[in-house]
Amino acid sequence: MFSFLDMINHSLGYFNINTKLKNKIYTVVALLGDFYLIYVTYRLLANHVWLRGFLYCLAVILITYYVYLNAVYYFLERTSRLDVLSPWLVKITGYDQSNENRAQTRSEQAAAVINNQANGYFTDSNLIAAEVSISGEEQQNLRHLVDQLVEQGIFVADYDGKDSTQIIDEYNQTHEPVNALNKNQTPPYFDLVHDELGHRLEIYAGLNQMERVRVGHITKVGLTDVHAAHARYRLYLANVYVTGGPHKIPGRRGTTILTDGDFGLVAHVAYKTRDREESTRRRRRSEI
Repeated sequence: MFSFLDMINHSLGYFNINTKLKNKIYTVVALLGDFYLIYVTYRLLANHVWLRGFLYCLAVILITYYVYLNAVYYFLERTSRLDVLSPWLVKITGYDQSNENRAQTRSEQAAAVINNQANGYFTDSNLIAAEVSISGEEQQNLRHLVDQLVEQGIFVADYDGKDSTQIIDEYNQTHEPVNALNKNQTPPYFDLVHDELGHRLEIYAGLNQMERVRVGHITKVGLTDVHAAHARYRLYLANVYVTGGPHKIPGRRGTTILTDGDFGLVAHVAYKTRDREESTRRRRRSEI
């Protein structure tokens, strides 16, 4: 029986399985082993082997307790009121997951504030997502800019601090590749420029205004075509994040494979209603 359980344990190591799912499987395997120990304990006590039977009985109680805690945690996604060991272990080891989560939340909130204020502060009521398209030339400009920002330490490309195991776990959860470029990174300078000849709202970005390059253009504001939106509203580029680029996917036996990809832009614009006379002029220009 134990050889069979050990074979299952080793077999799981050959597959790229999500950590949470793997722990659920381990819990079920431990439950099977616990049932076997209950049977052995019963046979020992039935044959009056009191000392070994008593020791096996203690082992069954301990294993059953741990199986119960794991089942509640991994299957019901909560902790049990009978879990008296975890707080004690936290005091002994000094590790507290809640503190780590709070620190991560504070870090994400701070990053969000910094990125929001990169081009001024806007309230959520005045912001709307914009759809961005990137031409071949704009993609080359964006790739060159990202390389420059990473080289100078302004952008970080370390998979958000994830190692190979964490990258595989995230891929198994999202089924999407994990980008090398960390999330929510904004260029030092960005601006929205209206190209009257090309009838486009173009996004420029760079190390500064002097070195700005064209990296994309807006095609929709929310669900509205950009020309209609620009005729009705004054539009301002509130924030823009760089996404995509080189990324990793799971390989064989716990390894990852690095592949290349195009960069993208996530943009939000602030808007303000034009007066009627100006809106009419803009609409006539867009129709020409």
